[in-house]
Amino acid sequence: AVVSTQSTGETIAGTRFTLSEHLYEQHSFTLGHPDNLVYTEEFIERLRAKMMRAECLYCDKVFRDYKILREHMRKKLHKKVNPGNTEFDRYYVINYREFGKTWKVLNADTSDTDTRSTHNESADEEWDDWKESVPEIKCLACSVSYKRLSDIKTHMSVIHHLDFDRLTANLSFYKQIKLINYLRYRLDAHRCPFCPITATTPEDLSEHLFEHKHTQTVAAELYEDEQYLFPALENDYLLCCLKDEGGEPEDVVVIPEDISR
Repeated sequence: AVVSTQSTGETIAGTRFTLSEHLYEQHSFTLGHPDNLVYTEEFIERLRAKMMRAECLYCDKVFRDYKILREHMRKKLHKKVNPGNTEFDRYYVINYREFGKTWKVLNADTSDTDTRSTHNESADEEWDDWKESVPEIKCLACSVSYKRLSDIKTHMSVIHHLDFDRLTANLSFYKQIKLINYLRYRLDAHRCPFCPITATTPEDLSEHLFEHKHTQTVAAELYEDEQYLFPALENDYLLCCLKDEGGEPEDVVVIPEDISR
């Protein structure tokens, strides 16, 4: 496939993997996994045509010119296509799995099947009435939440360029807790945890994190204070998903509660 970019006019040649990598690395834009794409060259040309009309690829809003469109997409994090826009269905493999059914119908069918199966299997189990819903894991840098750890890690990597596995690699369990709470405190205040920059809005901070692609490591002395053992976020389920990676053991000061009164 050979396409030219709207922002620079440069010509990009290669496979759908090459094109997807270019969009992600140079423009922070994601189309999804390359294996899920078909008619890639046509797809990108169609997206390019929409942008030439100054039309947002996610919310479909039309702006006065391309410069204003780019600023809108940057601030609103609209650097992806709208999954609800059916005009893009032909470019994703999932819509060809079953004739006459789009990905929405297939997902609904799967959901209905799972619901019936779950109901049948647990109908005679009294404890099922007490089963709690799976808590969601909140992103370190924004308000997005997912139920699965893998999903939230992917989100943080793609949208904010935060490599969770790399950040917590070789850290003991308690150091991971301290690091996560430190990151939450910093990012909640719109302050970059890797440099002295303070952003005006969460969107600006997210853009800063992605554009600068910091080293993805935080100096241990920044979060060594015992205060970071206390959760920065109430009911932070991310802390419950941590594993002891076998880092250096540390002495944790436990302050006993005074029960003599």
